[in-house]
Amino acid sequence: MRGAQVPRRTVRLAAIAAAALLAGLLPGAGSAAVGRDGPLAMVYKCAFPGGDQPVPVSLVQSFPETGAVDKPIQPGDLTMAVTVPRAAVDGLVPDVAGTLAGTGTLTTRVKQGTSAADAPWPGLRAPAVPVAGKDDLVLTFQGEVPPVTVTAAGEVSFGAGDLALELTAGKAAAAAPGTAVTPSGAATTAAPAVPVPSAPVKVACSPEAGQNALLGAVPVAVPDPTPSGSTSPSASGSPSTTPSTPGGPAASPPGPAKVAPGAPHNSTIKVEPPVHSGKYDCDGVLPKGKLDFDHIPLADEKAANATVTETDFDLGSCAYAIGYSNVHKLDGAAVINDPHTARGSSLTYINMNVRMAVQPEPPQYYEFDSLGSMTLPVADSTFLTYGFMPTTAKMALTPDPKKPLLTIVTTGTNFVEQNVITTIHGYQWLRLYDVRINGTPLDVGPNCRTRKPIELALVGLQDAHMPNGGDGKPDYTILDGGPLHQENLTIPAFTGCGTHGENLDALFTSAVSGPGNSLNLNQGTLCAPWAGLGCDAAAGTEIQIPPLPHR
Repeated sequence: MRGAQVPRRTVRLAAIAAAALLAGLLPGAGSAAVGRDGPLAMVYKCAFPGGDQPVPVSLVQSFPETGAVDKPIQPGDLTMAVTVPRAAVDGLVPDVAGTLAGTGTLTTRVKQGTSAADAPWPGLRAPAVPVAGKDDLVLTFQGEVPPVTVTAAGEVSFGAGDLALELTAGKAAAAAPGTAVTPSGAATTAAPAVPVPSAPVKVACSPEAGQNALLGAVPVAVPDPTPSGSTSPSASGSPSTTPSTPGGPAASPPGPAKVAPGAPHNSTIKVEPPVHSGKYDCDGVLPKGKLDFDHIPLADEKAANATVTETDFDLGSCAYAIGYSNVHKLDGAAVINDPHTARGSSLTYINMNVRMAVQPEPPQYYEFDSLGSMTLPVADSTFLTYGFMPTTAKMALTPDPKKPLLTIVTTGTNFVEQNVITTIHGYQWLRLYDVRINGTPLDVGPNCRTRKPIELALVGLQDAHMPNGGDGKPDYTILDGGPLHQENLTIPAFTGCGTHGENLDALFTSAVSGPGNSLNLNQGTLCAPWAGLGCDAAAGTEIQIPPLPHR
């Protein structure tokens, strides 16, 4: 049976309203895009289970002001407001106490002259929102997108194409099994409710004909005839170059240069392909142990008045998280959990909601505590030691045997006007080996490591539901993934560095140790078999490997 049809004028007005809403929430978000001024309002035709429906979609994205031949063109984060018609909402979430969330893939048409290519942008995530009421429901999808590369000069345009959504309904809250403990310490059978998501529904959407679909355009300059990498001669008379490092200063654009009006017929557009994990489940790994109560906010007055539940059921889940470890003193970064190496990426395993503290009455307080385990593969790092000496090393991060598990604390809820903050605490030893200075091996021995573990305190924020739209950056939730940051990570002093009586501890401590470092990760969608989310071997749904973060 086909769903109720919405008048075209109503859909257009809704699209304009959504665009205006995004413009208010994300001031200046589209200002860097060439050829666009503010949000792009479009209408899509979406195939919901109850029938086709017109869906207003508003998109905001920034683009670089210029690009270079054979260099990645990196579009900014994409924010996409999808207005789901109430008739479709009611068909997806029959329970008025339920929620609706989603993930999405936007296929973008990239054009340059006579060349064109389709670039899929997967991993867009919309956090769960309540469905109560009679109005249409706006899901705000956000996420980072992969770069494209072109082999010729000329303007490169990005146009919005087909949209694939996976919408997940949250069931009505159900009592969680477990032992509830009141603030006075007395046991009770009452337990906080735990919304459990249902299996996602796939919805295919295509843009209606005759619309402006231009997200933005980037002019690519004619290359400078000066040989790449050449600089003024060094003191010895030979040319010197500076190696590029991930996370370091961006390379200067070629100049002066002219922008060609078009592209030759043999121009090639290279789309960054998605990385496939080849994994469809969590291998049965389930973190078991105790939470680190040094990082549980027990002293908070609201938390002290909450009803605490320690659950006795297992919600085993897993996800990939990749990113950069930035070292302040070395002005560079190492890729963490790099999926492009022969070692590949490793999963982080999570046992969800092993403890909950809930106070539904004012002053409201919501806390969900989970356990995690993370063992990362060895990372290859390249830096300029003391600003001039090329140095490479292998960096191993391993969990502290005394506290091997991660304590994951989520506070707040998007059902009321509260920021939802997730903090991931843990302890990792850092060891360096296979060190080379300007290509020459430096024997540091097998035990060159920090004197004590590095303390992790990664933070993710969900705030798009707040009245002012939050900070305008992609949200993070454990289920949907997103960006995680630690802005002031301290690297302890080193010990055990050197062999044959040579002590190199002071060298590594002065070159690497200290505060002001950062860790920036991007988590993919959670694989949660208990909820039918994020992975399915029978359906061929891999666990997502997210793109590297860019900030």
